[in-house]
Amino acid sequence: MPHRIGLVGIGIMGQRMCRNLLKAGFSVIAFDSNAEATRVAADLGAGVAPNLPALAREVDVVLLSLPGPEQVLAVTEGPQGLLAYMRPGRYLCDASTVDPGTSRRVYEAARTVGVHALDCPVSGGPTGAEAGTLTVMVGGDAAALEMVRPVLQAIGKKIVHCGPAGAGQGAKLVNQALVAVHTVAAFEALLVGRKLGLDLDTLVSILRSSSGGDWMLENHLRVKALAGDFEPGFALDLLFKDLRLFLQTATEAQAPALIAASTLQLYNAARAAGRGRLDQTVVAKEMEKLAGATLGTLTPDR
Repeated sequence: MPHRIGLVGIGIMGQRMCRNLLKAGFSVIAFDSNAEATRVAADLGAGVAPNLPALAREVDVVLLSLPGPEQVLAVTEGPQGLLAYMRPGRYLCDASTVDPGTSRRVYEAARTVGVHALDCPVSGGPTGAEAGTLTVMVGGDAAALEMVRPVLQAIGKKIVHCGPAGAGQGAKLVNQALVAVHTVAAFEALLVGRKLGLDLDTLVSILRSSSGGDWMLENHLRVKALAGDFEPGFALDLLFKDLRLFLQTATEAQAPALIAASTLQLYNAARAAGRGRLDQTVVAKEMEKLAGATLGTLTPDR
């Protein structure tokens, strides 16, 4: 079983993964280009690598938790990238959300140097990362997954093998498209109700026990936008990136994605208004402008 884990990317998700890997008894060596993020990992008890080559030489498994395709390719490829220094037989697990094409590119590059690459995007947000209950969607070789399963079980509760390289990312993008669509659909419907003079507490109370309710309303919208809290649990910029990648992938697959396309434009409007670093539910502010109405906030404990 792998014992030494390299963790690249110590952000909102990465620092929580780091804590749970250490709690599970793994030795963790961390790297992040941001010095403050590196200090967070050190404070948790992880070792700190001065650069990617040093990390790659020391570990059995590298786990990536990065913002997107550009960053994943930057740390894996090139003369100073991980794959130039990882030893044959080691494992590269990418928990970032990227497009399937990027995952297949990394898989093939890893295979040429004898490294086993898996795309391992996660769902569950910071709360799931904190609790170690993330869902992990895995693309790549089934035998490689079994070798790193104990590592993934330290960060996630449900580990699903989705198929060959890129399949995990495909599954994650489907999930992210529904996160965005459900968010926008809920706000749209609630704004209609508000324009009809209905009370927000009453509306949400009805939805929580009716067929129109959903996971996003119950677990995210109620505690973020509808509570007046826009501190990022999941930043709008990141969901915009995920939704854009979903549409790119849908176009490549020749699958119409009309609802996702219109949803993307609402998130783009929120980015244009300078709200990209806030929680993704801040898209509600752009929808309020369009509706000429305000959602308001829920009474606490409702």
